Parts: sequence; structure tokens; C-alpha cells
Amino acid sequence: MRISILLIVAAIVINACSDHGVSEREFPSRSVSVNGKEYKYRIYIPENRDPGQKIPVMLYLHGSGARGDDNQEQLNGFRSFISHDPENYTFAIVMPQCRPDTFWAGEMAEQAMAALDQTVKEFNGDEDRLYLSGYSMGGYGTWQLAVAYPGKFAALVPIAGGIEPNGPVSEGDMALLHPSVRAAARSDDPYRAFAEAIGNTPVWIFHGGADDVVLPDGSRKMAEVMRSRGNANVNFTEFEGVGHGSLERSLREPGLFDWLSKQRRSSNK
Repeated sequence: MRISILLIVAAIVINACSDHGVSEREFPSRSVSVNGKEYKYRIYIPENRDPGQKIPVMLYLHGSGARGDDNQEQLNGFRSFISHDPENYTFAIVMPQCRPDTFWAGEMAEQAMAALDQTVKEFNGDEDRLYLSGYSMGGYGTWQLAVAYPGKFAALVPIAGGIEPNGPVSEGDMALLHPSVRAAARSDDPYRAFAEAIGNTPVWIFHGGADDVVLPDGSRKMAEVMRSRGNANVNFTEFEGVGHGSLERSLREPGLFDWLSKQRRSSNK
């Protein structure tokens, strides 16, 4: 009996340390209601924050492989990222989850923004220091939400994403896009249309140079177009020889978090 109990305890401990044994202390669960539906999301709050001081907040949009409704997969290794470089994560992080067979548009975008707004209210978030980041499908979502909510974010960090779709898009999916995003996507020059909508918002773009899932050409072009329009705060980092799995390299890029900490919405106008 004692051996059985010890095995059960060991299994619980192992599960708690895995990506699927999400700790409520590390990543508390919250929920929002959109159009009468409940959407759960995870948050990260620095342990030693001063509740009396406003805190920056990042909205992170996961890639297609983390879709679901388990409220776990969207963490995408954040436990290891934070434990490896805890000094970098001095801001709150909001991590919503896309339902299966959806993307960051329509109700999925609405629930992500609702989760962000709710976190800002709950934890004294700084409206002038809201960051938006996403990987792969979430990288596309980062560009699209920046167009749908111009001027809301102090900085953007799209990772392995793009502007033009990575394949055919149905009329039904196109209809889910925010009207501003749909208009930009259908323009003669989507890159310029996106850049004009985003304006001077600071951006740090990441992409693997050997990415054969979402080709890096779109990120290269977007950085060039934004700079040509006068946005002086555009960084582009391309990882030579790296494929689509560039999330970890991006979040461990020297200087990224110091750069983020300097961005304020009020200075982007």
C-alpha cells in the first residue's frame, strides 16, 4: 500500500513539472465571456511585483499547434523560458487559446482582447506599456491585431509570421477579419497598407532564415516597407539556418527585453 501511495505521489509531482501539469501558482487561470461563450486563458504575473505600481502587460498569441480548449497548450514552453531568464519577465503575460480549426480573427480575436483588457484592470496594468507578440499563426495575428487596434500597443514582436496568407483563404475566413485588416489584405499592396495602419509603433520582427513553413521573405519585406515609411524603431532579426521553430531563439535574443522596457505608447505618436 505504501509503495502504491508513493508511486501516485511521484506521478503527481512529475505531471506538475511538465507542460501539461500547469501550476495555478505559476500560470493562474482566468476566463472571459464573449458573445455568451466562456473562454479560459492563462496569465503570468511576476512574483515580486508591487501592486501599487502599474505593470506592463504582454498579449501573447500562440501558433496553430496549440489550438484547443484545454487552457494548457498555449503556454508553449513559457515555464522554461521564464525559469531560464527570470530577470527578463518583469511584466504580466496574457495567454488566450484559439479553438480548434480557428485562427486569431473574429471571436478568437475578441476573446484575446477581452482577456488583455481584463488583466489590465485586475493587475493595475499600464495602458501605455501594452506589448503584442505571437508565433507562427500568432505572428500573423500580431500583425492583424495591430491593424485592427491601431495605437493600442506600445510594441509588437511578431515571430515567424507574415502579412500575406500562407495558402488560399476562403471567403468565410476572410469575413472573420476585422474590416480594417480585410481592407488592407485586399489592397494592391498589403505590406504598405499594413505599414500605414501600424504607423510608428515600434516593432521587432523575428524569423528563421531556413523557415520552409512560413517563408521569411514576408518578414524581410515588411521590415523594409516599414522603414521606408519612416518608422525608425523597426528591428529585424533573421536566424541563419533556423527553420520554423524560432520561438525559443527569439525570446532569448539579447537586448529584446531591454528594448521592450523602453517602449511607451505615448512616445510612438
